[in-house]
Amino acid sequence: MLLVACEREAPRRAGATSTVSSPDSSRPQTARATCPATGKWSDCAVFERLDRAGLAPRRDSVPATEPPLTISGTTLRVGTSELEIYVYPDAASRARDEARLDRAKYVDYAAPLSMQAQPTLIRSENLIAILHSRNDHQRERVSDALTAGPPQP
Repeated sequence: MLLVACEREAPRRAGATSTVSSPDSSRPQTARATCPATGKWSDCAVFERLDRAGLAPRRDSVPATEPPLTISGTTLRVGTSELEIYVYPDAASRARDEARLDRAKYVDYAAPLSMQAQPTLIRSENLIAILHSRNDHQRERVSDALTAGPPQP
């Protein structure tokens, strides 16, 4: 025999007070802390964006380094691929550092993959991301999530 039950809210009686407070619609109702939307990328904003895109990112303990970039980054695992993220204070400092890169070593996120095993270069506002993947579908999903722009306030 299979028993199925539904929880139904009890009818309210006149004069009864509710112990449930009404949710504040300006705040997301999540158990975990959310990353503040500042209009700029941050490590947590990248992680949240990829997670919301269904890519299930995982943080790696090894910091990312990509000579000649002047800052160290964060390494994320996305599926079986590696994603290096470098977050700059602003778009101008990102552009200056990006100019140091030898563009022949990378394939642009919007370009088709070449026969060479080149990582994909993704840039958005104050972020440089380098994806090491040969999977076109994954390249598209990661680049779509990041080129949509940082979370706005």
